Amino acid sequence: MSLALLVLFFICLIIQVYFYVKVFGKLLSHQSRKQSEGSESISVIIAARNEADNLPSLLNALYSQDYYNYEVIIVNDRSSDNTSLIASSFVSKNDNFHLININSLPEGWNGKKHAIYNGVKQAKNDLLLFIDGDCIPKSNLWIQEMSNEFSGKTEIVLGFSPYHNKPGILNLFIQFETLFTGIQYLSFALWGKPYMGVGRNLGIRRDRYDILLLEKIANTTGGDDDLMVNNMANKFNTSVQFVPNSQVFSIPEDSWVSYFKQKIRHLSVGKYYRKKDRTLLALFTLSFLFGWILFFSLLVSANNPYLILTAFGLRSLSFYTIFARVGQKFDVPVKFWALPFLDLCYSIYYPLMGIIALSVKSIRWK
Repeated sequence: MSLALLVLFFICLIIQVYFYVKVFGKLLSHQSRKQSEGSESISVIIAARNEADNLPSLLNALYSQDYYNYEVIIVNDRSSDNTSLIASSFVSKNDNFHLININSLPEGWNGKKHAIYNGVKQAKNDLLLFIDGDCIPKSNLWIQEMSNEFSGKTEIVLGFSPYHNKPGILNLFIQFETLFTGIQYLSFALWGKPYMGVGRNLGIRRDRYDILLLEKIANTTGGDDDLMVNNMANKFNTSVQFVPNSQVFSIPEDSWVSYFKQKIRHLSVGKYYRKKDRTLLALFTLSFLFGWILFFSLLVSANNPYLILTAFGLRSLSFYTIFARVGQKFDVPVKFWALPFLDLCYSIYYPLMGIIALSVKSIRWK
């Protein structure tokens, strides 16, 4: 039994190191496309519900974008605060800003999907860029940088969206988890196996956007971003953009309860991914989980614990080195000293959240 566990342990480590070096490492050598002429028009779509506190900053940032031809569509989904008033005031002063007010939700629709559906329907330009109401572009070149990646056969551009830094262990873990998730879906896309994107920084060609899929999953909370990408994306039509000027900052949750609810909502649609994507993600996740379990088990029972420590140390060094270097390239600060602790926490958190998310039947958007 000990030999079998030892073999399984090394298999888990080999799988992990392969992903770290061969897959995640692709982000280190990737070069974004150079600035284009900006020949395609852009429609930025915001689905907003009770975003009165955040909307002014976002709208001002979008107004300041350095791009020659774009419109902004604000879809106010039944807000009970001053979202509509703030948006109306901004729209009245800017011809390229438009407002859609939704007062009731049709039966069978999730609120956010219905908002996005209406925004896409009204969009008139070549490319669609999606951003959430509580986000803000990192620079006035966000639209330009995302549009740069639309060339040739590209129909989807996956962006990166970090969270604002705050003090505390929760935010430390959020920063780690967000960067780790970004590393996974962006590197998988470069590997030719795109499987998801984040709706707060996502670009899709308007004439290729699958509006029928949105109708099909209308009653599902989540999936307007990752299920759309999972359904449409392939190695030929998908590009990535993660340079700092292309990033969109979002506001992090400030309590563990709200954070867990958010992650359950995000992970709940994973069961609808393509089978090949679920298989690859399960392979990596299980190797991650069992790598840690077997490490502790064998460390206690092994005759030669130094072999176990060395093997796991090499695995960890490869992970932390790639993680920190990608973080540097993304301009996301990484606290190297905290990585072992965050690594262990993630190995417990992610499988547990995944199991809960797959079993939850009813999830609400705000």
